[in-house]
Amino acid sequence: MAFFIGLIIMYTLVWLVSLTGISAALRDPVFCGVVAAAIMFVLVGISHFVKPEKLLGMIPANWPYREAMNYVSGAAEILLGIGLLFNQTRQLSAWGLIALLVCVFPANISVAISKPNAYNISRLFFQPVYIAWVYWFCLRG
Repeated sequence: MAFFIGLIIMYTLVWLVSLTGISAALRDPVFCGVVAAAIMFVLVGISHFVKPEKLLGMIPANWPYREAMNYVSGAAEILLGIGLLFNQTRQLSAWGLIALLVCVFPANISVAISKPNAYNISRLFFQPVYIAWVYWFCLRG
């Protein structure tokens, strides 16, 4: 849910910046959604390196290569998030992020079962929302 709130905040901030007239591209509501997604994925990707213990706690303890999974998924979020910002790489990056969101869903299920609390359970319901956001703003049309 924190990621969703971040998306909404970033979208609003980008839209507010567009009101200043700094960039014509930012006046496009779709591009605001692209920029919001890019910022959030890059920030979350960075968190895989800055606070790895938090994200490692979401990967089941009996899974092999937990640290590698954490760092690879973090690097993918950063690179694919940046890729959203460029027309040439937006589509590939968007599909990559959707695939990544699908791939990490089993870890979300596992943490919701092993550590059931409102935050961990809510992640199950918001994962499709993130996929829809990426599709809506980055792949449609």
